[in-house]
Formats: sequence, structure tokens, C-alpha cells
Amino acid sequence: MMPWASVSTAPSELFPGLRLNFGKRGISASIGARGAHVTYGPTGTRTTVGLPDSGLSYTHLETRHREVPSPTTAEPPSEPQGSVQRGILWMELIVIAIVIAIGRMISPAPAQVSTPPQTVPQTVARVARAAEDEKLVETKRAALGVTQIRHAVANSNTLRLSRVTVMPTNTICYRLQLRNSRGVAYLRTAVMDGKMFTLSGADGFIALWNSRCTHLSGDRDITSEVDNVIQPPTK
Repeated sequence: MMPWASVSTAPSELFPGLRLNFGKRGISASIGARGAHVTYGPTGTRTTVGLPDSGLSYTHLETRHREVPSPTTAEPPSEPQGSVQRGILWMELIVIAIVIAIGRMISPAPAQVSTPPQTVPQTVARVARAAEDEKLVETKRAALGVTQIRHAVANSNTLRLSRVTVMPTNTICYRLQLRNSRGVAYLRTAVMDGKMFTLSGADGFIALWNSRCTHLSGDRDITSEVDNVIQPPTK
């Protein structure tokens, strides 16, 4: 009993562009390169054209048909028109694929718009504008607190600002002077901590004032700025 001989089915490359494939149905030959090749085999001719790494491809399969000759008539063999048309189509597709690939390689990259570097004076001016904008926001917020105080105290028409301070924690502390109906002056204080506004006399105000408005360095007096907002100068 003779042992079975193992036959390799891996494709064999005779030279660049031509490979022989050994399979169960017979031997087939592939001609072409990556992206465009034609395979001739027992089942027919397969033409494949595509763009590598793009997922776009076209495949045409033409199977072989066996014709039974007529016993009464015999015609001289002629070259089938389908093979000529297939060859022309294959060449056109290869040319289109090559043109597209060359166009992608030589197309210029999109121009990047670069922002010119700022000079030192421009940078200083930009930082100064940002600081002024931040101060303006703080001043408007402090002026809004004065409006709330006027709605909460009696004799609001006598209200005068003694001191308005912005603390390092962005808390705004108010010292106010008012007069009662007999003309006697008295002082009130208030705290705006975030969105919470508290006027002196409320529960826990002394502890709040001591923790937010005293013994903190870096505070900034904005009394005149707030006065300019709530009482614009007359022309």
C-alpha cells in the first residue's frame, strides 16, 4: 500500500505579477498587481479592479460554457466578441484606477491657516483688557447687591455707601450708612456670598461677617466704582 502524497495548495509566484494557484478544481493563473488582476481557471475568468485600502472594487466573472456541435452543420471557429469586450473593459478600469491613485498622491495638502504670534505689547494689552472685564463684572454684581439692600431697609433714599469690598474669595462686603425718620444716622452691613445675600440682623450674620469679611488680606475697595454705576455722574 503506497502512502498518499500531499499536494500544496498555496499560490506559487513565478515572477512579479504572475501566480499559479493549485486547488481542488484544478490549476488557475493570476496576472496583475495589487488592486487590479485577472484570474484564469477551470470555472472561468475573474477580473477584479479596486483601490487598495479603500474598500472599493469591481469584479466581473465570466464562466465557460460548453457548446455541443450540431451534427448537420459545421462552422469555422471564430474569436468570441465577449473576450475582446472584456479585455477593453478591464484596460479602461485599470487606467481609471491608476489615474485616481496618482491624483491622490500628487494632490496638495490643505493649507493650514496659522495665527501670527502676538508681540509682547499685544499680550500685555490683552491681559489688561481681560482684567478690566473681570473688574466690570464684579462692579455690576456689587451694584446689584445695593439694589437688594434698598428693597430690604427702611428709608432707602438716605442710603450711602461707606465701603464696598471684594474679598479674595469673591465675597462682596458692604458697610452702609442710613438715617432714620428723625435724621439720626446709623450703620448697616451686608454680605453677598455667591448668590446668597444676607443683611445684618439676620440669624448667624455675625459669624458670617467674621468668616467672610474680616482677617483676610488681598481685599479690594470698589466703593467709587459701584457709586458710578448706581449714581451715574450728571452732565
